[in-house]
Amino acid sequence: MTDFENDPDYEECLVTFFDVLGFRNLLHTRSGAEIRHLLSMFRRVSEGDATPPTRSDEMRMISEVHAEIVSDAIVRTRTIETQYQAGPLVWELIDLLHIQIECVANGIMVRGAMTIGPMHLGIDFSGPVFGPALVQAYFMEEGEVIFPRIAIHEDVIERHRQDQTLWREGHSYEDEERHLNNLLRQDESGLHYIDYLRASLSELDGEYAGWIEFLGRHKTLVESGLADSPNATVRRKYSWLKNYHNAVIDENIANLEPGAMTEDGDPWEALFRGLRIEA
Repeated sequence: MTDFENDPDYEECLVTFFDVLGFRNLLHTRSGAEIRHLLSMFRRVSEGDATPPTRSDEMRMISEVHAEIVSDAIVRTRTIETQYQAGPLVWELIDLLHIQIECVANGIMVRGAMTIGPMHLGIDFSGPVFGPALVQAYFMEEGEVIFPRIAIHEDVIERHRQDQTLWREGHSYEDEERHLNNLLRQDESGLHYIDYLRASLSELDGEYAGWIEFLGRHKTLVESGLADSPNATVRRKYSWLKNYHNAVIDENIANLEPGAMTEDGDPWEALFRGLRIEA
């Protein structure tokens, strides 16, 4: 059996496998330039190596992101065996959150799964890209995630709880946990996923105004999906999105101060009720 830990060609990575939902329809409704622009968002990089390694046994300076894109199948990796610890899991979750925000803004939805484990990337990311973490992410996305969301394997959560190399330098676990609680949510089965509707509030320009606009776009996207769903399987995915969306809206209505008004003098409650999906 392969000893991945001691094989110099492998390194530990966070790996996310994505599927762009409705990609076949995109091919017939968007130009090649538009699709290229949409897919390029998965290559967003937070950090790059200050000094690229030159040997397979040399540790990278800081975490780096790489993406492989083949049609609607996208593999995104983030290196975690680095000399400087910047908190790679939290940064990767924030990157994935921004990818979801951009997807909604461009009228598309994604489904994905994040795992952690050995990967072959090549010293300078020349590839080929392979490894058990990718296989695990692929099968998780295909068989467990089901709905349009990015799910996080339990191994990632447990590894982060115990492995301080995944924390930001100087952080306690409580510091890290606070970030995760702001970014993730658990469903009734215990599966963690990125809570992009709630977490986007702190990431969008214009604070509440930007968030309200984002929720409006999300509502339009889900309503269109429900109206145009060709079969029951696709409709169930959009029904999950509807329930997720409305839960966030109802939560905000419940937390409003009585009679709360916007800067323009409009009732916040009426504004939020207008964002509910009734289809």
